[in-house]
Amino acid sequence: MENVVISYFRVESEAFQALSELKKLSTFEDEAVLSQVGILKKEHGNILLKDSFDTGKVSADDTLIGSIVGGLAGIIAGPLGVLLGVGIGGSVGLLADANDMKRETGLFWSMTLRMKDGDVAIVSVVQEQSEAPLDRVFGKFETVVERYPAAEIQEEIEHARELQDDLEKQARDKMAEERSATREKKVAEYKEKMQADFNKLKERFGS
Repeated sequence: MENVVISYFRVESEAFQALSELKKLSTFEDEAVLSQVGILKKEHGNILLKDSFDTGKVSADDTLIGSIVGGLAGIIAGPLGVLLGVGIGGSVGLLADANDMKRETGLFWSMTLRMKDGDVAIVSVVQEQSEAPLDRVFGKFETVVERYPAAEIQEEIEHARELQDDLEKQARDKMAEERSATREKKVAEYKEKMQADFNKLKERFGS
């Protein structure tokens, strides 16, 4: 089955150790075929892609599986990801009971809920005949591991892009609206206040 496997780490060095082992695992094709792997870290409230590799076996720039890690990172780092993360980062925490997270919440929402600043997640796009190879790698560390059908994640990425485009359009349209009487009043108040501030500044220099 084609899966996106998310493994959450609190210790960054352990995540990079796991990444190194996954690179070795990518040479074994009997139980699991890795396509892409990326590491995302939450810093100052933002989840950013820190490193990644592509085995080149079954993915390319123009394939669906070749766009999952980059698409996921792009959405999370974009306006929609920021909106999802506002006020909730760390409210659940990395090692919360995985059963409390319902699949219906979606991967983006789950990641923003789970990850605190400093937490790291490995995203693996893999075809698994067996879950054992990746479980052996991640089982060496204190992690929470979740699996999602890759087709569901691809659709979620596309849906999120559509929502993000809508948000950006709404923001542009809102900013382009004619000034209302209330906004014009605020402009006049700001103008008067700025003039007063400059007058005080000139008086200070003149004294």
